[in-house]
Amino acid sequence: MRKAPKVQHKTHSTKRRCMVKKLTILTAILAIVSLLSAPAAFSADKVLFSFERDTEGWEIPDWAYEQDDYIAEEVESSSDVAKEGKKSLKVKADFPGGRWRGALTEVMEYFDWTPFGTVSCDIYIPADAPAGLKAKMILTVGDNWKWTEMSRSYKLKPGEWTHVSANLKPGSADWKRTRPTDEFRADVRKIAVRVESNKPAYKGPIYIDNIKLSE
Repeated sequence: MRKAPKVQHKTHSTKRRCMVKKLTILTAILAIVSLLSAPAAFSADKVLFSFERDTEGWEIPDWAYEQDDYIAEEVESSSDVAKEGKKSLKVKADFPGGRWRGALTEVMEYFDWTPFGTVSCDIYIPADAPAGLKAKMILTVGDNWKWTEMSRSYKLKPGEWTHVSANLKPGSADWKRTRPTDEFRADVRKIAVRVESNKPAYKGPIYIDNIKLSE
């Protein structure tokens, strides 16, 4: 009879150890779930234009209609294809081929991008479009409205989305004849996307989507 309390004590001790083990496992699971969900909860990206409702102010500037080497015809919000969401910006263009031509669309708005290090967009051309089309972004910056092109163009792949991006951080070499500063990032007044052709002829749509900033 004297040994009975000892057996009971061992049973309680075992139950406590099992409970502690379960709590430890539960805590570990919650910690893992929290880590996995953190990037989505604290995304450093800011989507500027998604074109889900309309063209969101994007247009072909009047000066582009007046120049022979700019050949964009019209823009509209379209559900044909989309990189994110259900819609994108559709630009109708007519490249005659054989010489340089550009299809440009832009939006005028005052932006302060000081917290961000990258601006980007995604561009799609249909599978039956020719190889050889390229694209870049162009910013208009500051009180003197300085036209600032990317220093390189991205080759567009027919039938695929092409990600176009440029570094905004001070000293970046991604902009032609310009090194960004904090003042540069703080006073952006226009964003433009230009698709270019030196040789290929192409008459058809170009789709732009997911224009955003990243840290």
